[in-house]
Amino acid sequence: MADDRISLRQLLSLLFAALLAPAIGVLPAQTAALAGEAGWLSAIAALPALLALCWVLTALLGPAGEGAGLAQAAEGALGRPVGKLLLTAYLAWGVLLLAANARLFSLRFLSTGYRNSPAGLLLAVLLGLALWLAWRPVRVLARAGEVFRLALAVGLAFSLALGAFQVQPRHVLPIWAEDVPGLLSAALPVLGLLGYGVFAAFLGGNVTRSEGDCRRLLVWGTVFCLVLTALQLVCQGNFGPTLTAQADTPFFLMVKGIGIEGTFQRVEAVIIALWIFSDLALLALLASACSDLAQSVFSLRERRHAALPVVLLALAGAWLLFPDAFSLSRWMERVMWPGNLLFGFGGPALLLLVKKLRRQE
Repeated sequence: MADDRISLRQLLSLLFAALLAPAIGVLPAQTAALAGEAGWLSAIAALPALLALCWVLTALLGPAGEGAGLAQAAEGALGRPVGKLLLTAYLAWGVLLLAANARLFSLRFLSTGYRNSPAGLLLAVLLGLALWLAWRPVRVLARAGEVFRLALAVGLAFSLALGAFQVQPRHVLPIWAEDVPGLLSAALPVLGLLGYGVFAAFLGGNVTRSEGDCRRLLVWGTVFCLVLTALQLVCQGNFGPTLTAQADTPFFLMVKGIGIEGTFQRVEAVIIALWIFSDLALLALLASACSDLAQSVFSLRERRHAALPVVLLALAGAWLLFPDAFSLSRWMERVMWPGNLLFGFGGPALLLLVKKLRRQE
C-alpha cells in the first residue's frame, strides 16, 4: 500500500465529483416537494449533521500516521467476528447502490439523447469503466477524480451563473417560521445523499494523513453544502417549488433554457456530457469501496481480486431488481435515502460510541 498513497484532497475531489450525480436526482425536486419555497435551504439545514459526521470519521479513523480505513476501524472497535458482520452489511448495501445507480444512469442516457441505444450495452459500458478504475490502484482513481471534479466544477459554475439571470425572487421568498418543520424534513433527503460519502472512508487506508485533516473535512463539508444550496436556489428560482417538485431532473431542465445571446443558445448537450464524469466517479467509488470491503470480509490478498465479482453482482442486480424505471424510481425515493442515513450516519456514530466505551473499560 506504500506505493498507492493518495492525499485527502484527492479523495475529497473524487467524492465531490461522485456526489453531483445523485444530487441532481434528489435535489431540488424532493426538497421542493417537502418544504416549498424554503426547499432551497435544505442543504444548510443538513450542514450541522454533515459536520458532525466529518468529526466522527476523523475521530474513528484515528490520528495521523495510523493509516486505517473504515473497514479496519470497524474490526478494531467491534472485534473481527462482529466487525465482519457489519462490513458484510455495508458490502451488500454498497453493491445494491452500485446496481441501482448504474441502472439509473443508463436510463438517463436513454432519455437525454441516446434513445436508440440498447440499455444493456450502456449499462455494461458504465460498469465496465467502473471495473477498470476499481481494478487499477487507488491513486489512478484519485487522479481521475481530480480531472472529473475540475470539469464538473467549471460546467456547474457556468450553468448556475447563466441560470441565475432567470431566477424569480417570488419562487424562493418569502420564508416564514411556519416553513421550518418542512425545511427540517427536507434536510433528510440531503443527508441521505451525503450518506454516499461513507464509502469514501473505506479508502481511508490509502490516504496520507496529517494533523489538519479534520479541519479540511469540515471546510469541504461546508463548501459542498453551499454548492448544493446554490444549485437548488437557481433551479427552484427558475421554475418555482411546484414545477420543480414535478420535474424529473430540474437541473437538466434548467440548462435547456439558458444560453448567451449571439454566441450559443443551448448548452444542455455539453452539460449532460460532462455529467457522465460524475456518473463514472460515483460508480467507480462504490466499486472500489466494495472491493475493499470484500477484501476485508473474505480475507483476500489484494483488493482488485474482488472487483470483478462485485461488478458482476451489480450488473445482475441492476436487471433483476430494477427491471423498469418505475421500480427503480420508487426504490430510490423510498429506500435509498433512509438506507444511506442508516449506513452513512448511524454506522459511524455507533462505531465511535463502541470505540470510546471500550477504551473506558
